[in-house]
Amino acid sequence: MFGISVRVKNIMKTNSNKTMMQLLNQLWPLHRTINSDDLDKAFKLCDSYIKNGSLTMHNYKPGRDVLSWIVPPRYHVHNAWLEIDGNRVADFEKNSLHLLSYSMPKKITGKLKDIKKNIWTSKKRPDAIPWEFKYYERSWGFCMPHNELIKYKDSSKVEGLIDVSFGDEPMRVGEYYIKGETSQDILFMTNICHPNQVNDSISGLVVALEFANKLSLRKKSKYGLRVLVVPETIGTVAWFAENNDKVKNIKYAWFCEMVGHQNSFILQKSFQGDSQIDRAFLLAMKVYSKNKKPRTGKFRTVVASDEVVSNGPGYNIPSPSITRWPYDEYHTSDDNPKIIKNKNLEQTVALLDEVWKIINASYTPKRKFKGPLMLSRYGLWVDWRENKELNLKTEEIMFMLEGDKSLIDIAYELDLSFIDVKNYVNKMLDKQLVEIVGND
Repeated sequence: MFGISVRVKNIMKTNSNKTMMQLLNQLWPLHRTINSDDLDKAFKLCDSYIKNGSLTMHNYKPGRDVLSWIVPPRYHVHNAWLEIDGNRVADFEKNSLHLLSYSMPKKITGKLKDIKKNIWTSKKRPDAIPWEFKYYERSWGFCMPHNELIKYKDSSKVEGLIDVSFGDEPMRVGEYYIKGETSQDILFMTNICHPNQVNDSISGLVVALEFANKLSLRKKSKYGLRVLVVPETIGTVAWFAENNDKVKNIKYAWFCEMVGHQNSFILQKSFQGDSQIDRAFLLAMKVYSKNKKPRTGKFRTVVASDEVVSNGPGYNIPSPSITRWPYDEYHTSDDNPKIIKNKNLEQTVALLDEVWKIINASYTPKRKFKGPLMLSRYGLWVDWRENKELNLKTEEIMFMLEGDKSLIDIAYELDLSFIDVKNYVNKMLDKQLVEIVGND
């Protein structure tokens, strides 16, 4: 066993009416590095947001091998500060971004020129504190605004302290499951780490929890939903390492992050590039693209995150990711609640809900008739004044009912709305003009 699982007790959901923005603002200040005490606090806040059920928590002991990775130790920060010429220019207590994440302990005295290589700044956003990390390297350092650093000479006197320790408390992964009508599941991966960052990671996290809340209150879907709340990459790696029985039932996966700022959606396609889940996302995105072609990128060309695990070698689960990349505040102290709009979070929930409805409603139909249909006899004639697009393509639909194309394929290849295709073919199904030969 790579870890143990425990159920978070669902005694009282005192915050069940909390909004996404409220949860986001509670999570933002926490020192949510990949294994930390504040990450445990964040998981408790997430669990309080779930309306029906609770998170199942998986614990992974530091030093344990998970696939080709190693579980990191718990990171404890006791104190961390840096002074230049007597001026405190970095202080963990004021902003955790001042400390290089997973910095080694260090007592600092000397001249600025001697430690400059251990100070990170951003010339692109010179008034912001950058977020830098060395999770798997033995290094130390501080982060500060570039415009602050250039005030000082190389000969400036520096003093500082990095008082940290590494513990054997477990790294944790949260899981929430909604059972479907079949044994197949959709995996929704989201990150809970990234201290003092909002759009990067927790915008996708609050969207995932809100989406799960909405789904949990409905009737069962064809597919089950399995939400993973993880420290980036290593959390998903650890979960995949010990859950082969669940992994084998995952049909598709997706990842969501950086969705709270004002930008259009971009779909990073799965490694396969043209799977049913890729096409479902593109069909759903048409609703929000304002008649523009949806933005897309190939696998690992937009922003790479946990989809590289599920869609990686040996698993090969089609795993697109949705984001609003890029944004200028990325990995700096400017990535804060001020850049987040609730309407963008809600729109993301709506988009994912549309994807969910598409993949759960799709099936593969096969024609049971020959020759041209007398459309009016079966209520299949489409008035061109009401739906010109569908009117022009009804004959093409007939030619695509050979049992080798799903409703998703038909809608995607004919550039029609999925709901129009579904409703039209469902009429044919009701009249026994087609039969279902595939359920995806």
